[in-house]
Amino acid sequence: MEKIVALIEQKKQEFAKLPLFEFLANKHIHPNQRLIFAPVLAPLAVGLSDLNKYVLRESSSTNKVQELINKYTYKEHYYWHGYLEHLETFGFNQLMSYGDFRLLWGEETQKTRSLCSVLERYAFQASPVQKLALAAALEGTATVFCEAALEVIMELQAIIKKEYVYLAGGDVGGENHHILNTPDMLQVLAKIELTDGERQAALELAQNVFELFTEAMHELFGHTTTNSCNTVLQTSSISVF
Repeated sequence: MEKIVALIEQKKQEFAKLPLFEFLANKHIHPNQRLIFAPVLAPLAVGLSDLNKYVLRESSSTNKVQELINKYTYKEHYYWHGYLEHLETFGFNQLMSYGDFRLLWGEETQKTRSLCSVLERYAFQASPVQKLALAAALEGTATVFCEAALEVIMELQAIIKKEYVYLAGGDVGGENHHILNTPDMLQVLAKIELTDGERQAALELAQNVFELFTEAMHELFGHTTTNSCNTVLQTSSISVF
C-alpha cells in the first residue's frame, strides 16, 4: 500500500498546480468572477453524493477496509449535500440560471458533468482495496479544490457581510475530511498484503481518478475565461456584485 499512498500524494501535489487554482488565488480578480463556475459543479456535487451512497458504500460488509470506506462515504455525503445550500447562501445561484440546460448539459461542461458516471463504472465491481485507492484519490482532489475555494469564499464573506457557513459545517483542513489518513486506517493498511496485480490495479485506478479531475478542472478554468460576471476589479476597488 505504500506505493499507492506515495502516488496519491504525488498526484495531489501536481493537481494543486493546475491553472484553475492559480486563478482562484488571484486576489486582483473579484471573488464572484473566480467562483463563476460554482453552479456548473451541481451535477458533480450531486453525483459524488450518489457515488458515496450507492457505489462505494457497502453497509453489510464485514471487510475492515470496506468498513472504514463506509465511514468516509457518510462524511463525504453530507459534505457535498451542503454544496447546494452554500450556493444559495452566497448568491452563486444568481450568477447563472439553473434552467439553462444548454450550459449544465452542454459540450462546455461535458467532462465535469460526466465525471461521476465514469467513477461509478470504475468502482462498481472494484475490490475494497481498489475502492480505497479511489476514495483516497477523491479525498486528495477534494482537499486541494476546497481549500482553494475556501480562501475565495472567505473573501466574499467579508464583502457581502453574511455569516460564513462552510458547506455542511465541516472544516476541509480538519480530521473530518481526512478519514482515510487516520490511525485506524493506517493500522489496517499496515496489515494489507497485495499481490503485484492488486497493487497495479489500485495504482491505475488512483491515476485515472486524478486524470479525470484534472480534465474537469481544465474545463472549469476554461469556463472562467469565456464567461464574465463583470466584476474583474483591482483588490483596492472591490465592491459587492
